[in-house]
Amino acid sequence: MRSATRNPSLANQTTLAQQNSVGTPLPDFLNGFDDLSIARRYAAESIALLRRSGFTVAMEFDLSDWAQIMETAENSILTNPAFDPAHSRLDASNSFWLRISDKHGTCAVIADKLVVCDDYLEELRSCRMYYADPTETQRIELAQDLPFGRFSGRIGCAGGLWVHPRARKQGLSWLLPRLVRSYSVQFWGVDRHCAVVVESTRSSGLVEQAYGFQDVHLLTTGYFPPAEKPVNVYVIHISRDEILEQFSVDLEAIAQDRDQKVRDVATIVGKRKDQAAIG
Repeated sequence: MRSATRNPSLANQTTLAQQNSVGTPLPDFLNGFDDLSIARRYAAESIALLRRSGFTVAMEFDLSDWAQIMETAENSILTNPAFDPAHSRLDASNSFWLRISDKHGTCAVIADKLVVCDDYLEELRSCRMYYADPTETQRIELAQDLPFGRFSGRIGCAGGLWVHPRARKQGLSWLLPRLVRSYSVQFWGVDRHCAVVVESTRSSGLVEQAYGFQDVHLLTTGYFPPAEKPVNVYVIHISRDEILEQFSVDLEAIAQDRDQKVRDVATIVGKRKDQAAIG
């Protein structure tokens, strides 16, 4: 197995989190800061939060290692070809993945990649999102009333999230999509962050409550080539402005108590969202 390429900026972001752990309150710190600075702060605080929760994080760029984990992982359903170098053109300029470890070893992973396009929905329909050279039979029949033309520009695409059973219920499914979102803003200056989920994930409430995506659209009810069967599939997305607003809310929750763990912050943010919806 080829050794993983690590991003040295992770160490710098951990140092930043330590430097900002006391002093100016976070809401004041964020006033007047640009998108990139807020995204960097979010990543730094997230890494510090993971460390307090007993986890370490590594950024890696060889997606074949991610695919190998997914193929053998406990309770893993699908190795998404969008993040598998055996099917997609991936390198350090357009993709990365995060490995989360505890004292027993790797306990969670998530991947992210950049797509620059005129219409993200067309990338999905044609299956260019999933395959470097899709065949004519690898086409998705899209549902009606999709917002064609809305998803254009620089799109960050998340996927390949897996959490080992021993590490579940600790907030990792809440934090990791947000963490890769912060790197999408930092590395690629994305206009939007998107993902695709199946019916079981959509109906579980994870999309909004855990993953933090703001909008959901039915993509197809027909044959879905990555799954090799008909399945209800949804495209989920969040705009850049919504991403920065989400970061501000989360950072304020983190600032309440520097001894909090990931699941504590996830619970606070979830309650605030529920209260806002009721109010």
